[in-house]
Order: sequence, then C-alpha cells, then structure tokens
Amino acid sequence: MAMKSGNGKEDLVVRDPGPLSHSRWLTTANRTLRLYLSEESPTPELQEIVVFILKSYMPIWFTIKTNKNFTEGPKLLNQSIQSSRYLPEDLRNLVDPVIKRNGFFAHPEHLMLAMTQDNTKLIRELGLRRVLKARQLDQKRTTIRTFILPKLNFKAQDFSEIINWMDCD
Repeated sequence: MAMKSGNGKEDLVVRDPGPLSHSRWLTTANRTLRLYLSEESPTPELQEIVVFILKSYMPIWFTIKTNKNFTEGPKLLNQSIQSSRYLPEDLRNLVDPVIKRNGFFAHPEHLMLAMTQDNTKLIRELGLRRVLKARQLDQKRTTIRTFILPKLNFKAQDFSEIINWMDCD
C-alpha cells in the first residue's frame, strides 16, 4: 500500500537490506522501489517506472523463477506481452522491440512442445496436429533450416496464437 501511495515509514526508507544475491536487474528494481518510497513527492517518471516494475517486471521475474521448464517459455513470453499492454503508446514502442528481439520462445518448435504439454485438451490436440504437419514438411526439405525469429502477434489472447502459423515452414 505504501508503494502505491508514495508514503512510507521512515524506518523502511533508511533500512539497508544488505547485499542482494540476485541479478543486477533485480537490484536495480529494488533500489528504484526504495527510492520511490524515500521520495516525498515522486516525479511522474519515477511513478511510471514503479508501476512498470510492479505490474510487469516483478510478476514476470517471479513467474520465471517458479516455472523453470522450457515448455513454459512461450507462456511466459505471452505473459510479458500481455503485461506490457497497459503502457502508453510511446512506451510500448520502446518495450515491444525488446520483446521481439528476445522472442526465442516464439519459435514454432518451442510453441509446438509447449502446446503438447498444455493443460487444455484442445491446445494439446492442436499441438499434435502441428507436430505431424511439421514432420511432413520436414521430409521434403533438402537444405538446413536456419533459426529465424518469427514475427510476434502482440494481440494474441493465448500463447498458441503469438505467431502466425501460416508464415512458418
């Protein structure tokens, strides 16, 4: 509650949690939140950064730490896309290219594996059909297939829709 309102107790503001053993980005997020708590009247820019940390960065970070299976990768990518949709247009224009560059889990092979491991029967069946179709196409291939990041669909409602399957070979 104190983070949302910008008012925090003085003992929390000056408290030193000690060295963090997490990544630098987590340390940066932690320090940014502490700076926000220590400010009496935070700037709109700082408030926007704090909202991004609380709505997008931290939930994704904790989800990644608790779901270490590679079959969760496409779901996490979709979650990061969905959690950034609240941003204004100008900030989405900054965040979306980063998501595109790091969208390795949107590769059709990753998506097919994740789809075959999904809890929904319909998605599992769709994943199986995609695998069988890919096997048929792969038998006709005579060259080495290069790894190309597919174009992401930022309007997808489900992880299985984050790419256009018709563009895949």
